Amino acid sequence: MRAMAVLVVLAAGRLLGPGSEAEELTVLERRLVAAIGARDLKEYDALVAADYVVIEAAGTERTKAQVMESYRSGQRGYRDLKIDELEAHLFGDTAVVHARTSGVRQIDGKEEVNRVRYIRVWARRSGRWQAVAQMSTPLPAGER
Repeated sequence: MRAMAVLVVLAAGRLLGPGSEAEELTVLERRLVAAIGARDLKEYDALVAADYVVIEAAGTERTKAQVMESYRSGQRGYRDLKIDELEAHLFGDTAVVHARTSGVRQIDGKEEVNRVRYIRVWARRSGRWQAVAQMSTPLPAGER
C-alpha cells in the first residue's frame, strides 16, 4: 500500500504536507484553545505574545494582560470548549489560522452558549511561533 501525502497549495505558493509548519501551527492552535478551556495561564502565556490583541465579537479590544487577568480573577472562563474546521495558512514568518469553537462561556458568574468563527494571527519571532492577534464573530443561530 502506497503512503499518500496530501499537499496544500497556499496563496504564497508554498507546498505544505504532513509534518509541515502548517501542521505545527494547527497543533499550537489546539494547545492554545485547550489552555483557554483549562484556564492554564502558564501555557497561555507561553503561546501568546506580550503585545497580543483580541478584538472580541462585541467589538471590544483586549490586551493579553487584560485577558489573563479576566481568567485569573474568574471573571471569564470557558468549559466544554471544542475546536473544528481548523486551517493554517503561512505567509513567510506570519500565519493566519481560522477555525470554529463551541462551548460554554462564563462571564461574571453567568453562562452562555459560545459558538464563534475566528481568525488568529501568529508571527514567528526569534525562531518560535507566537499568537499576536485574534478576532471572532458569533456563528449564526442556524449554523451547526
